[in-house]
Amino acid sequence: MATASSPRLVTARRMVAVALAIVVVVGAFFVRLVDIQVVRAAELSEESTQFRTQTTTLWGSRGDIVDRTGQPLAHNADRYDVTASPMHVGDFRRDGQTVSVMDALGEVESITGTPVAQLWQSVSEDPESNFAFLTKDVTTEQYRQLVDLDIPWMYFERSPNRFYPFGSVAGNLTGIMGTDGPLEGVELKWDECLQAAHGSLTYQRGADSVKLPGTRTISTPATDGGTVHLTIDSDLQWFVLQQMAKYGQNLGASSGSAMVIEVDTGDILAAADWPTYDPNNFEEAPQRNLRAAGFSASYEPGSTLKTMTVAALLDQGLTYSEETHAVPSIVELPGGRYIKNASGGAAGNLTTAGILSYSSNTGIVELSERMSLSRLEAYYRDFGFGEATSVGFLGEQDGYVPDADTVDSITRHTQTFGQGMTSTTAQMAGAYQAIANDGVRLPLRLVSGCEKDGEFLEAERGQPVRVVSEQAAKETIRILETVPREGTLQTRVGVPGYRIAAKTGTAEIAENGEYGDERMISIAGMFPAEDPEYVVVVSFVKPQTNRFSYAAAPAFDAIVTQILAHYRVAPSSQTAGYPPLTW
Repeated sequence: MATASSPRLVTARRMVAVALAIVVVVGAFFVRLVDIQVVRAAELSEESTQFRTQTTTLWGSRGDIVDRTGQPLAHNADRYDVTASPMHVGDFRRDGQTVSVMDALGEVESITGTPVAQLWQSVSEDPESNFAFLTKDVTTEQYRQLVDLDIPWMYFERSPNRFYPFGSVAGNLTGIMGTDGPLEGVELKWDECLQAAHGSLTYQRGADSVKLPGTRTISTPATDGGTVHLTIDSDLQWFVLQQMAKYGQNLGASSGSAMVIEVDTGDILAAADWPTYDPNNFEEAPQRNLRAAGFSASYEPGSTLKTMTVAALLDQGLTYSEETHAVPSIVELPGGRYIKNASGGAAGNLTTAGILSYSSNTGIVELSERMSLSRLEAYYRDFGFGEATSVGFLGEQDGYVPDADTVDSITRHTQTFGQGMTSTTAQMAGAYQAIANDGVRLPLRLVSGCEKDGEFLEAERGQPVRVVSEQAAKETIRILETVPREGTLQTRVGVPGYRIAAKTGTAEIAENGEYGDERMISIAGMFPAEDPEYVVVVSFVKPQTNRFSYAAAPAFDAIVTQILAHYRVAPSSQTAGYPPLTW
């Protein structure tokens, strides 16, 4: 009995051992399963998702900078290269339908225009490769259409590009885009409006690194940048720049600036600097050209400032146009210094109108002694000198107005005819706008606002400033009308049928603390004089062939003539009664 039962006992023990082994193995699997599905479920799920989920950027487009008519002065021209992974190219499922390779390439052709045969050659030439170009330089619109195709083996590479259609015409204003962002001008000042908000797209990929069809999700949509609207008229800007280049070269000048202001609004219609630069190729331009000199270069303006001095005296009732004066040719100052006139005709028996029209330094000096230094300084500051304009252009200069409490005895006099104080072209244009606008200075404006997300946000601007009375402003204009008729611009400025008021200026340029032979010449004026609509300021630095202020007249006259025609300004209907200049 013992011998017979022995095999059964062995068999039973083996079965128990196998059963125990099975229990152990199953138990181990169970423990592992609990660990994976319960204990470490969240951790492993996150790791798995991170491995499978990929995120790519959906590019937005930087906004445009446009002129007052909507013409783009700067716009985004981003391009995209379309690539593929040949080793993973194949049919795929989309919206429950199978899309063949040739069908997919046909869709690409319909968007980009690249022939299917060329696309097929790209993906089949080296089937083991993980990279091949399908087509290059597609537009942002095409790129977005291609993204919507959701082809799993197609990818994109962005090539950022900013384009300035008018080139150098408005380069001084738009500024430039560098590799890492905006560097100058409106591009930098208004970057918050212009910049795009890039979005993101997520998808799942398989072990072969190919996007899994149907897994694409736009996590964050891309938002294009806003549009910055300038007050500039690009056609007029082009014309003004052409005249500055033409006459600047004729004069052998080192540089020049011109500005056109709409009187009723304070809007800047043109702000041209010569020489300038093309923002499309700014690397080739000299560093000195990479600025808006009309805002960033301050200079001693010379006799164009006499207009403000006379307006202040008229406003205070300290003189009147017909008042007679025996104007000396020289005024002696303390310390053996003296002031003289640039022209012999600027002395003798002159009226107040004659002092301004013939640009008499000595006459202005004697007249200004009737006003306190502090009051005169206040007028200059109300006219906008000594503080950057409301435009707030990057790099804009404040200019300099002497403090009445500390000004020396010589500058106290020379500032009245524009020496010993400094101004920018923009500040001078703003001051003449005040005279043209019945004595009220409106804050200048270069940017009207930002258009973004369907809304237009108007640019902030300061409050109007009453500088002189309407009567004083109109009387000043009446005097300035004599300058083209009988004064320093006689026969040099004038458009038949239109009344023009203007003033010339010649200033010595101080270098290394001393005045030398170099000059800055300028003309500032307004028209039609009976009800001014536009102000024009033109200046040239260091002219060589002619250093007299009237040498700026051809450029000024050409710009005025163009404005009258461009905006179809009606001819003057009123005749003027001009004050006498001599007695």
